[in-house]
Amino acid sequence: MTPLDAGLTVAAALAHTIERRTGSRRATWWVVAGLVAVSAIWTFLIGSSARPTDLTFEDVKLDRIPAMTSWARLEGELRPLAGAGGHLYELHDTADDRLYVIVIADAPLELGHAVVTGRLSPGEATVGNIGSIEADIPAVPKRNEPFAVILLPAAIGLLVVLGMRLGYPVVRRGRSGSAVRAVPLGPGERLAVRWSGRIGSEGIPRDRPLAATLAVAPEPGLIEVSLVVADGVRTVRVRRAAPTRLIRLCRIGGCEPALEIFTQSADVLVGFEDRASRDRLAATLA
Repeated sequence: MTPLDAGLTVAAALAHTIERRTGSRRATWWVVAGLVAVSAIWTFLIGSSARPTDLTFEDVKLDRIPAMTSWARLEGELRPLAGAGGHLYELHDTADDRLYVIVIADAPLELGHAVVTGRLSPGEATVGNIGSIEADIPAVPKRNEPFAVILLPAAIGLLVVLGMRLGYPVVRRGRSGSAVRAVPLGPGERLAVRWSGRIGSEGIPRDRPLAATLAVAPEPGLIEVSLVVADGVRTVRVRRAAPTRLIRLCRIGGCEPALEIFTQSADVLVGFEDRASRDRLAATLA
């Protein structure tokens, strides 16, 4: 089982489990909608909550400030404003020391590297004093929202949608080259298999295959495939060179080789213990 097989199988198994527990495909869609809604509501609440906008000195100088933005956060080097009384400071850009904003505070601030939040008033100059900011005391800390956790419910919902589309167990393409070199089954040979799908009006779900013994009987122009199960025999008459597909059926425990057989009266999926057995049946029907 490849990592891709494993990922797809987990998605399909999750969707299958939810559908089985809820009892219907419609209820499963409601679960998906609920998961997406949890992430959407959480994201909306975060986006709509008031918080200072992170700006740079370059943003202020070039007036690249989002509309309706007055509460801002700036980071720089805080120095006392020369010749001024009260709690007035200069916050200098660490990348270009010529740029600074006047910081107006109601209490003393610690000099040196600082993050200042408050009401920003941009100036007209592009060098020197480019504006002022009325500082919050203390500065509002930056919040790093756990978006990986916030988006997790929506991601699970998308996995469920993918799993519903795939179905369980997951059908993955098999290698066809080995079937060309396989020895066809002879009359009287039998193989232990598991089958699902449709034969006539009888349908067996893919996730609940029936154990059977398979045998073939060549006839002119076709092959008669018999599946001996506990309650009788199911027979599929397959024209030579009828459409078949070599696949792998992937479950949580691993992947098994399988063969899909398509006829007018049946669409059968046959699972095998090993790839050699599958390839021999495929060679027989070729």
